[in-house]
Amino acid sequence: MLRDDSSNTNFLTRVAWLYYKEKMTQDEIASKLNISRSKVVRLLKKGEEEGIIHVHILSPSYNCLAIEQKLISAFELQDAMVVPTNQEENIRQTLGKATAQYLERHLKNEDLLAVGWGRTIFEIVNFIRPNNIKNLRVVTLHGGLTTSLYLNPYDIGGKLASIFDGQCYYIHAPHIAASEKLCRSLKSDSMIKQTLDMAKFASYSLVGIGETSADSTLAKLGYTSLTEMEKLRQQKAVGNILGQFFNIKGEEIDCELHRRIIALSLKDLKKMKNTIGIAGRKSKIKAILGALYGGYIKILITDEGTAKEVMNLESKIS
Repeated sequence: MLRDDSSNTNFLTRVAWLYYKEKMTQDEIASKLNISRSKVVRLLKKGEEEGIIHVHILSPSYNCLAIEQKLISAFELQDAMVVPTNQEENIRQTLGKATAQYLERHLKNEDLLAVGWGRTIFEIVNFIRPNNIKNLRVVTLHGGLTTSLYLNPYDIGGKLASIFDGQCYYIHAPHIAASEKLCRSLKSDSMIKQTLDMAKFASYSLVGIGETSADSTLAKLGYTSLTEMEKLRQQKAVGNILGQFFNIKGEEIDCELHRRIIALSLKDLKKMKNTIGIAGRKSKIKAILGALYGGYIKILITDEGTAKEVMNLESKIS
């Protein structure tokens, strides 16, 4: 019988070989070598600590998991999901699919899901499955805003509710009012106020993170002109959530546009639990970092390349 000596490298190596190469269980190894199972565990741990055993996980997802933990630690997030970087033109679909999978794992019967708008959020509808979740309630985070139906929160919310055999609660108002006076009037409406208050108690919320370039959805739809975008950039704006802009530090920009927006405020969003921010691409790195610094999102879903750039920028700023 082999000498039971945990300091003996040959003995430790034999244990490691049986476990990793012969695929024997810890109980089988203990029986074969006439030692306790706890000693097998200690020897395997000792082998790793002394560099005798090296575990290599050869998967594209491994790096993503490591980055997720860095994001969670750096920004005190509840969770993060980083997916392998695909071709840039497919990032929206990739993130939409990843978010759908995340929701499928976490949503429960009769949960309340609050939804924003955007091209990436729309992709979720194409991938999500009900998975026996019943009576999901959906509420929009802002008024309807577009003639482009696929970006409209009414359409996104309605489709999600339909998939889960649930109900959608809408904010029956435009996203951006024509004047500050009209905005105040609409927000004072009891039904609109009730829906906005309802959104504050969502089990999970979905928001896109927009940029300040000409490719911004707000700019593409004509809700902000290129001149207005330039002015926002001069005010150090780097991104927006629900049409409300912030700087790289996450501080909200003081601008006239915000006084015409009918949506949950960034201040209220910051207080909510389980707010999922979904964004990818190099053009959104500063916007994502600002959203993280501002505490507007509690869960980030992005791609590996973007996540690395966000962490690189954070290290330069901090």
